[in-house]
Amino acid sequence: MYTIREMVRIAKMYYELGMTQVEIAEKESLSRPTVSRILDAAVKGGIVSFVINYPLDSVSDIADEVKETFGIDKVFVSPVFVSEPSMVLQDVARALAGYLSDLVQDGDTIGISWGETLSYVADQLQPAHRRDVKVVQLNGAVSTTSFSTGAMHILEQFSKAFHSQSYMLSVPTIVDSAVIADAIMTDSSIREVLTLGQQANIAVFGIGRASYQSVLYTAGYFSEAEYGELLRQGAVGDICSRYYTIDGKLTDETLNSRTIGLQLEQLKQKEHSIAMACGEGKAEAIVGALNGKFFNTLFTDEVTAKKLLTLQQASRRKRRT
Repeated sequence: MYTIREMVRIAKMYYELGMTQVEIAEKESLSRPTVSRILDAAVKGGIVSFVINYPLDSVSDIADEVKETFGIDKVFVSPVFVSEPSMVLQDVARALAGYLSDLVQDGDTIGISWGETLSYVADQLQPAHRRDVKVVQLNGAVSTTSFSTGAMHILEQFSKAFHSQSYMLSVPTIVDSAVIADAIMTDSSIREVLTLGQQANIAVFGIGRASYQSVLYTAGYFSEAEYGELLRQGAVGDICSRYYTIDGKLTDETLNSRTIGLQLEQLKQKEHSIAMACGEGKAEAIVGALNGKFFNTLFTDEVTAKKLLTLQQASRRKRRT
């Protein structure tokens, strides 16, 4: 409808010269609504784009309260400017990506999980020139359905950012029996990746909520009945595909023996065990993980952090009665 020359000319007058739409309309012999439509077309056509630059400082008072309440080493609480889940995830992921750029040093080994949360972090990473860094996948990621776990993309983005060698755990994360899991883990190439994951001094992972919207359920690892039983057993969340209760205990030892990847107990031994989780719906999963002390660093948002504190206060009142 409008030529590129028209859109560029109107956009320059409005955005660069600071002219009002009324002034532009008078100068160009156009109606004000037409000027508005041209500006809208310039945005939609990619001629005009916007970048909102703002600092991401932790909400320190809430972060300090979470640290004290749960006894955790480091907490970053991102402010929530707009309560749109994707925007909140982007902000927290940007903060974590910046933290990793400063944290990772030559010779480090970074263990990573997969899922939506980690995909946001992977996309926010900026190149950080390091030497002899390794990036290893901490849990299997082969889906039993057409659903993509995004594991390869995440691994590639981390490897690209740190100029590192990558190691993928190309197996299902949960198999039919402990016997099958043990057999898979005896393979030399699989064992090499698992050993690297155990040796990693940095672990970065998301926290999954135990629900029928779970990536693991969507990926086909459970039937509806099996997942329902897991929920009845008290599962509130998963880390690296291992389910736990609100008290931070493994939900099902048999299921755990069928799961391929790093054990939750091994996460506790990491120098830097870093979890990221956002959204009030994940609050119970985060509290369970905090109670299990599976990580020493948490990245979240202020709405979720407040929910964590509310849940813990309610739990304490319940124990006193």
